[in-house]
Amino acid sequence: MRIKGYGTGQQGRPGSGRDRADAFRARHSIGERLKGRVLRRDPSGLYWVQVGGEELLARLELETDPGDFLLFVVRALVPEIRLQALQGDAPQDDLPGLVQAFRAVREVFETQAAPLLQVITAIPPLLAQRQEAFTTALAGDEEAAALYGQAQALLERINRALHPENGGVALYEPWLLPGIRQQEIVRRGSGGFAEASLSGRMAGCGGVEVRLMSRAGECSLRVLAERPEQTGPLQVELAALVRDGLKVEAQFLGVARLAASAGAGVLAELLGDAPRWASGGLNTRV
Repeated sequence: MRIKGYGTGQQGRPGSGRDRADAFRARHSIGERLKGRVLRRDPSGLYWVQVGGEELLARLELETDPGDFLLFVVRALVPEIRLQALQGDAPQDDLPGLVQAFRAVREVFETQAAPLLQVITAIPPLLAQRQEAFTTALAGDEEAAALYGQAQALLERINRALHPENGGVALYEPWLLPGIRQQEIVRRGSGGFAEASLSGRMAGCGGVEVRLMSRAGECSLRVLAERPEQTGPLQVELAALVRDGLKVEAQFLGVARLAASAGAGVLAELLGDAPRWASGGLNTRV
């Protein structure tokens, strides 16, 4: 859907497309389902629809009439807002819905397992030791273990739902960097080259993203954070993990400030290659 003019906005007052887009991004997240209502047909042949408290001018690729209610899924927030209109209920393995379900289970797990994860942070950044300690501690917490199993099962469904051309694998390994919450990983690789992206939130740093690229004998890292000046300990930890896992010294390509609009999590990168719904949709460019 392209915004062709100004909507009334949530407060009933005109606002710019940029203002309405920023307001929408602040209130909503990737994978979120929103109920919308068709308001009226525009002389241009497009439709005014009300979604998430905003009036947007949309091209709807399905049969509808003013007053109809539709279900939308947020497909992307940056660089443009993209919504997908669903006819009836979303399919069982709707990728944005699976991502949303994973994040909900992850939040409950991280709340339940907070003491466990805090203990893992005290273990030196050695992959085998951290993973073993995590597995042992999880075995002693039946509720946390069940939640962790649910999160991994949802990731398996996400990976099955990915388009083959995507080439990415979604992972959740909280023992890897236990000081980072809301962690999610996307890993890609071919021909001896590997790339991994990790996102989450870390005390002191705020939102963080780590981009790793490696090939035989070399590895480079780039760190982004809401407060990059606080990432010193994280850089030391990352360097130690690379040294232990890849047996090379990490080359840091820099530390930059993470834009507020970029905090959607790296799983959002997978949604652009999600299979299209046959029911049509809408795409907003702002």
